[in-house]
Amino acid sequence: MVAMSEHPETNNIFILPRLQREAVTQLPVGIRQFPAVGSRLLYSLQAIRLALKLKPRIVYCGHAFMAPLALLVARLAGARLLSHVHGLEVWEPLPPTKRHALASSDLILCVSNFTAGKVVEVTGVNPKRCEVIYNTIDDRFTPGDRAAARAHFGLAQEAVVLSTVSRLDCGQRHKGHDRIIPLLAELSRDVPGLTYVIAGTGDDRDRLEGLAHDTGAADLVRFLGFVPDADLPDLYRASDLYVMPSHGEGFGIAFVEAMCCGTPALGLDIGGAGDALRDGELGRAVAKADFAHALRDAVTAAPADHADLAARTRATFGRSAFAERLARACGPLLP
Repeated sequence: MVAMSEHPETNNIFILPRLQREAVTQLPVGIRQFPAVGSRLLYSLQAIRLALKLKPRIVYCGHAFMAPLALLVARLAGARLLSHVHGLEVWEPLPPTKRHALASSDLILCVSNFTAGKVVEVTGVNPKRCEVIYNTIDDRFTPGDRAAARAHFGLAQEAVVLSTVSRLDCGQRHKGHDRIIPLLAELSRDVPGLTYVIAGTGDDRDRLEGLAHDTGAADLVRFLGFVPDADLPDLYRASDLYVMPSHGEGFGIAFVEAMCCGTPALGLDIGGAGDALRDGELGRAVAKADFAHALRDAVTAAPADHADLAARTRATFGRSAFAERLARACGPLLP
């Protein structure tokens, strides 16, 4: 929204959230956010009321599940419909109403080429109405004091640290922790001080702890639990490698956050992760069958040039690059 508000053809942006965890205390000039409306019915009525009152030129839909309401609101206001698709919501067949509404969008922003392909496959929309807009990150993800970052998390300075940041939910086992843990015991024989740090909470933690115990890696894995957003840059800085062999990423923003901190990243060449890793240009995206070998190579590789990796990553995914891509994509929607 900030990038859109900076477009010269944008006058005002109005946001109507349905759910809101924290109160918004300050917004950029030109952006106004209304109070959240938790009830689906009341939210729909409020969206329609505001559309008729404000007459926006563009209605932005941030999730495919909201597309039917967004389409109705856009039609009532005589506005263009701009939808934004992130990944998993279009990896399975959509109900007809959501499929029709998404396909009726004037423009669909997709976080990766893989997601764009899925949108075309699921909705049958003309590919020319899909634009790939990679996610961006904020300026706090930068290289920093590695020693201080390790001290913050109680990690030995001489350790070889792998890390993964994600929810530990039974419904999100695609993140791939259980591809890493069974490899650690053997890998540690050649890599003294190997430590795998897992950040995140969820109901799958007990299973992963049991897997670490059963594979002889209990002493090599540290479960940090919840890590506040403010501490994530230090976690990446403390790591020698960010690794997430997920087979269910619409994009994989954690890869980008880590690399912007100068930390190499490794994932699978499945879904949208290849776009985040730039298919080897910034990080490595490998086939499932090659993951164990790639992990060993990455752990034993020469230290990365943190500043260079961070600069190249930010040049691709930083806010200025994001704003330029968004302006090009949305330009035809604005008079």
